[in-house]
Amino acid sequence: MRQITVVAKNTKDLITDITGLLGGHDIDIRNMNSLQVEQNAYVKLVVDSYDRSLKLLTEAGYNAVSDESVLLRIQDKAGALAQVARTISGHGIHTRAITMLQQDGEFTVIAVGTDDNDQVRELFRDTLVS
Repeated sequence: MRQITVVAKNTKDLITDITGLLGGHDIDIRNMNSLQVEQNAYVKLVVDSYDRSLKLLTEAGYNAVSDESVLLRIQDKAGALAQVARTISGHGIHTRAITMLQQDGEFTVIAVGTDDNDQVRELFRDTLVS
């Protein structure tokens, strides 16, 4: 099963809004898990209509990424992203994409897609979100 992760500011209505959006389009949520880190929320979803759900969430303005990405929480400072890229390439891993999802001035959440996500998760286990 493929998973979608939504990265958003944690608000009291976040889960209500996400479940309402998907349920309103007849999408069955099979599993849902939410993690709060400071003011941010990371909502992991398993749904019966993966592609349609990812599209709906993205069109609604959510930072939604597929399970084909590794989410990292890195310091929001000059050179931090370059260090991530150097570490990945230094281990012979090919980076397909890096997307900045959320910045709060102190930290940045990035989604990294590579040809060896398991190894990237191990390399960055201290900053790993999912």
